[in-house]
Amino acid sequence: MQETKSQHALTFVDQDGPDVVVLRGAYDRTLTELSTYFSQCISSGDNRRCNWPGKSMDMRKHGADAFPWDGASDTEARIIDERINNYVSLFMASLSRANIRAYPIEHSDSGRSRVVSAFLKWMVASYIPRFKEEMELGANYFLERGLMITYIGWERMEKKYLQKIDLNQIATSSPDLARLIIEGKNDDEIIQMFKSVYPDLVDKRAKKALKELRDKGVGEIPVSRMSVDRPFLQTCAPDGDVFFPSYCIDPQRAPFVFYRTFLTVQEVLSRVTSDGWDEAWSEYVCSKYRGVNTYNLESVYGTRGGSTTRSRQQYNANELIEIVYGFQRLIDSEDGSEGIYCTIFHPKFSGASDVNGYAKFELLNGYNDYPFVVTRLSNSSKRMYDVETFSDLLRGPQDQVKAERDSRTDRNSLATLPPILHPPGNAPSDYGPGRYIPIRRAGEISFGPTPPYNPGSIEMERTVIGAADKIVGLAVDDPLSSIRQQYFVNKFLSHTQDVIKMAFKCYQRFGPDQMFFRVTGVADPMQFDKGNPDEDFDIKISFDVLNNDPDTHEARLAQFVQLLQLDKNGRINTDSLLEHMAGSIDPVMADAVLQPAEQASQQVVKMVTDDLAKIFAGIEMPARPNGAQVALQVIQQYVAQQDVAQRLEQDETFRGRLEKYAQQYQFALTQMQNAQIGRIGTAPAQMGQMTTQSVQ
Repeated sequence: MQETKSQHALTFVDQDGPDVVVLRGAYDRTLTELSTYFSQCISSGDNRRCNWPGKSMDMRKHGADAFPWDGASDTEARIIDERINNYVSLFMASLSRANIRAYPIEHSDSGRSRVVSAFLKWMVASYIPRFKEEMELGANYFLERGLMITYIGWERMEKKYLQKIDLNQIATSSPDLARLIIEGKNDDEIIQMFKSVYPDLVDKRAKKALKELRDKGVGEIPVSRMSVDRPFLQTCAPDGDVFFPSYCIDPQRAPFVFYRTFLTVQEVLSRVTSDGWDEAWSEYVCSKYRGVNTYNLESVYGTRGGSTTRSRQQYNANELIEIVYGFQRLIDSEDGSEGIYCTIFHPKFSGASDVNGYAKFELLNGYNDYPFVVTRLSNSSKRMYDVETFSDLLRGPQDQVKAERDSRTDRNSLATLPPILHPPGNAPSDYGPGRYIPIRRAGEISFGPTPPYNPGSIEMERTVIGAADKIVGLAVDDPLSSIRQQYFVNKFLSHTQDVIKMAFKCYQRFGPDQMFFRVTGVADPMQFDKGNPDEDFDIKISFDVLNNDPDTHEARLAQFVQLLQLDKNGRINTDSLLEHMAGSIDPVMADAVLQPAEQASQQVVKMVTDDLAKIFAGIEMPARPNGAQVALQVIQQYVAQQDVAQRLEQDETFRGRLEKYAQQYQFALTQMQNAQIGRIGTAPAQMGQMTTQSVQ
């Protein structure tokens, strides 16, 4: 079978550059093949927002097709929108209260995993801009359009700032340059030296700065500073921003994927310096393809293959330019190695005689996969775009509820103003409050019959709404609702944890070697070493929907406390239990008040050691409020020392101070044990005897 030019361009790397004609063809073909999904998204959006043909502002039916009469009720029944909003709120609450942990793949990584966990929490809260806003937008796409797609990359941007500089500052960095400026000879040589010391200078600015320095002693020069150097995250509209092949099953196995964005002219031209875009290409597309006229920048191609009922406003984006990033998984024909390549192009331009057809073509160094995380709402079929949305699930109940509400409103309208019966051709000239009506024969004009009130309509609506809630897991009286909620929450959090993991990998590849970050409740910033990008952590985000119910949450915590009473062999790690229980109550506060077990133990050891030194010196010290078990271990090791044991035998006063100190810790420990097994604490005197024996 002979390979075509298109097949070769979409499979193998061409070191001379990509075939933009082939890429454009694949892009247009992909959009056409996805037209059915685009139409589904439009329909889902229309159903969620209650858009339909002929909808009027007054929520009444008008025109020749109005049924049962002109002005009949045409109300909105936002069944779909309400349930999507409820789940979006649940998703965001779960994200805010979820525990983010990095578990070590190898045992040796356990210490670093705690630091990585703290860094990830800070990264989500502060380092990644608009993280929660993007996740909220993604949750809406997820439920409305059936797909949640997030792009993760690294954003680095330098900006030039004007800075004042005097001769003393110049002399510090270049004494020869300062001397030449003062002497005022050979300005051309001075300007070249000026530009070598300050690389952001151009000739015109250098001449101006030189004149200012000679006249005023102070000049202005441009200095480049890194203004942005951080992970970049963007939620993508699945019907407008990112396009995989229509046959795609596994997004990471797709031969190509297209990411579309809209940039201003200023942004396109600035990419020449910041990202290395081809200057001629950038200037050409800015002059020839400036302006995007579309109904909706989220779904330009949403009307292909079908008509829309959406009432849309047309946007005239005269300053925007459509830019497409074509990501390809290509093979090197020489050695068979595989890589992710990116071609930046315009969907209507393939090149000219003196202009390349693309802005940039590069291997995404360090990327083994496409920089996208994709999650499907439903897995009823294998293909990525064969998905069910909340609109698909709830369209029928919403239509039923609307029909019931319209019928009740129309019945009330008839009851308020029934139709008027009159002889043919003899209708009253006017009707209404305060109107003058000529006297007619009795009974000649009357009101028509009013449909009887039927309470079954309200009961029917309640039944339908209950069925809708049951479908999506929001029924209060359904024991399976919590399972359904947990199913959707787990999908959302699984997507989020993959996003965080990819953002962390981006930081390890492109971020600074060391970063200072601040943990909640800790005044001093912590230093984080980004480590090896190849190190691997299993990042987990967990949240139990039952924790939203205070009564259920309290009962579950009580059950764990009861388990401690049955733990005779110490199988339960109380430190881990404390951490998880505190995190389930309030993860933010837990991070602020809980310190690592090792750090806490070290702190107790240090404090008790200091106390023992003071006791040895003749100062009486009270026991600390926490860490009784560790403290008693330290005391046992202390009294085993030869010099301490000798003094205990010889100095009764010292022994009394030490025994009192140990008794207090023994009392605290026994109280805690008795509380666990539900017994009343023993008398302090008895504990004193136990402690005295151990000290002696």
